[in-house]
Amino acid sequence: MSKSSKKKLKRRHHTVPRLLLRSFADDERIMRVPLDGGERRSIGVADATVHRDFYSLRDESGQLDDAVEDLLSDLDDMAARIIRKVVDGLWPLPIEERAILAEWIAAQHARIPAARSANNEIADHLDKTLIAMGGKPEIRRRLEGNAKEPVSDEKVEALWLQLTDFDSYYTEVSVNEHMAVMAQSMKTAYEVFMARSWGLIKFERRTLLLPDHPVTLVRGDEVPSFRGVGIGNAAAILVPIDRRAAVMTASPGHDDFVVRPHAKLAMELNQRFADNVRKELFHHPDDNPLQGIELRPVRDRETVISQPPETFLMPDGPSDAFKTAMSHEPEPPPDARRLG
Repeated sequence: MSKSSKKKLKRRHHTVPRLLLRSFADDERIMRVPLDGGERRSIGVADATVHRDFYSLRDESGQLDDAVEDLLSDLDDMAARIIRKVVDGLWPLPIEERAILAEWIAAQHARIPAARSANNEIADHLDKTLIAMGGKPEIRRRLEGNAKEPVSDEKVEALWLQLTDFDSYYTEVSVNEHMAVMAQSMKTAYEVFMARSWGLIKFERRTLLLPDHPVTLVRGDEVPSFRGVGIGNAAAILVPIDRRAAVMTASPGHDDFVVRPHAKLAMELNQRFADNVRKELFHHPDDNPLQGIELRPVRDRETVISQPPETFLMPDGPSDAFKTAMSHEPEPPPDARRLG
């Protein structure tokens, strides 16, 4: 095969799919509202939420592979036809169309930059915590595993000081690992979405915002503020599919439904969408859905971890008491029944 006949790689990846951006655009222009204080202005859909090689795998030779981007594009094409049917009046969805739209919503939940940031933050914290807890003995063990001569105390001390300067470096997970996590996350989310009841919200005159992270989770009144909200315990999950329409999934066990639209509901939805923004949001150039909406600062972290790695520093390695405590199986509750 000649070089000229090789498939051209897709390098500019949209983290919000074009089909969704176009649903909020005037032809190919959409209004972009950055949270960093930058200018609100109309931009081309082709340039919105673009990240270079965001979904590109690397093969064994180190070459880029855009197969994931192709799969997402194919899913977008299938979902676009169903979204058009919904906007035109089809509801509730037949099971086949519902399954495709559930898979597409699952992709919007998993493909976002926030998911990657969360994975990186967790990996970074875990890596540094393991270094802190292993202490110098663990560093020596690793060095000696690759050394052909004795490792000096000075070399161990120097590496210990370097690795425990936690603010000087950041651990990130590879794109290939992220894509594996994304695939599993999509599978789980799809199953959750298919099990829930679905509602449709359509407005005649009111219009909606599009956040850069389209799937918005609604915290239930019974969930305390210190506990995280995920797709499993969210009271509702909101997804704008058009400038005048959104899909809502609620608790399972009920028939699909249609929500009565009104001005107060439109404002509540737009505030929730605005609260879910990380860096930027979008709307149709002719609309004014930001009226009365409070915009938050740029969100620069996805996880809150109460104990920093420094808390676990053990220069001499874990004590025998610590090893014993960590190796013991927890005692079951008094009323627990054992199987087998």
